[in-house]
Amino acid sequence: MIKVITILTTITMSGPVTYAGMGQIIASWQGPGPYNRVNGIAFEGEYIWLNNEAGERKGVFKCTKTGSVIKEIGFPYHGWGPAYALAFDGVYLWTIFHQPVGTNKYDHYVKYTTAGSEAGAFVAHSEILYWSSVSVSWDGQYLWTDERPKGVDKKAGKYTTAGTLVGTFAVPQVWRTDAAYYNNQLWTGGLDNYVYGMNIGGSTFVASFAAPGGSCAAVGFDGGYLWTADRNKPQYIYKVDIEVVGVAPASVGKVKALYR
Repeated sequence: MIKVITILTTITMSGPVTYAGMGQIIASWQGPGPYNRVNGIAFEGEYIWLNNEAGERKGVFKCTKTGSVIKEIGFPYHGWGPAYALAFDGVYLWTIFHQPVGTNKYDHYVKYTTAGSEAGAFVAHSEILYWSSVSVSWDGQYLWTDERPKGVDKKAGKYTTAGTLVGTFAVPQVWRTDAAYYNNQLWTGGLDNYVYGMNIGGSTFVASFAAPGGSCAAVGFDGGYLWTADRNKPQYIYKVDIEVVGVAPASVGKVKALYR
């Protein structure tokens, strides 16, 4: 009789690793509008929202996942434009406005209805350096942002929708773009034109791949795939496959061994 025993082992990573298949482009299409400035991606069910550095009357597009525009709205300025980043909490769209010199100069996180009406806002924690946030994402309960406290390296911040700072943790300084949350991970674009993933609470990235189009201006998750926007003109939106979604770093790279 032949006995087959399956053994699962793990490979622990000491730094960002790229796997076969990670970063594979599933689909791509040219971004809507003449702006070429997508800096935020969010999802409302089967629809994708794109923030093209939105202004008063234009710049936020609701599209199908194949790129057909459903509608375009604007974000009334809250302080000083343009708007940075984008998240959807199931009801509202969230973005970031920076305040002008001479007023309260801290970043403001602002929520809007999907029709473009402002529905509330809160100011970044008082210890956060003004004009530093470029990302906001939603985990189903909390908002996650990137922040640079005065005299301290960049951190990820966790907020309630009322603006209470729940906690922060250090993140690598290469963080550059809007971030996306999925299954206890944050994904973002880096200064070196790579896309990185990290576990919540971790201080190092656990996976990476070269950004589609050679650059990364924004990332988002639709629950199954990562989506990115490049910085090219014309700007393109990419649907990307990654193999390690939702897998803790200690168990990434499982190896199956068969013994007979």
